[in-house]
Amino acid sequence: MELVVMLLGLILSATGIVLFAWAMFRLAVFALPVGLGAAAFLWAGGGELGPLLGLLLGLVVGVAVLLIGRMLIASRLPVPLRGAIALLFAVPAGIAGGSVVSSLMQLGGAGPTATGIAAAVGAIIIAGAAMMSLLPAMTACTGSNGSPLHG
Repeated sequence: MELVVMLLGLILSATGIVLFAWAMFRLAVFALPVGLGAAAFLWAGGGELGPLLGLLLGLVVGVAVLLIGRMLIASRLPVPLRGAIALLFAVPAGIAGGSVVSSLMQLGGAGPTATGIAAAVGAIIIAGAAMMSLLPAMTACTGSNGSPLHG
């Protein structure tokens, strides 16, 4: 009976880790809109607008940043400009990913050197994953060589 419980615990733990990593990679691209929405909420909620209007403003700002960013990335702007816009989304994703990896390493009892190295590698990987999730929108209106499609 104990073996079954241990095996079930191992399977559930591994499943949880995989789901957490998947969610981190999929949701990292939303770090910029969520961060700006949270900043707008804190700014407005601490002022005269109050928490309810602050929440509404934060939601509007977050959704607007996400939609405007996606539209600019999918537009017919030059590829370097669209890449710079995608980089604006990837950098906060990398920072958030590095922070999560650093926290998990500290939780596991790793030393400061190992934590720093793992956080840097995790930040680069997660920022790359965020860029890769934006890549289909970037290549939607350009050919494989980066030139605009005509038609």
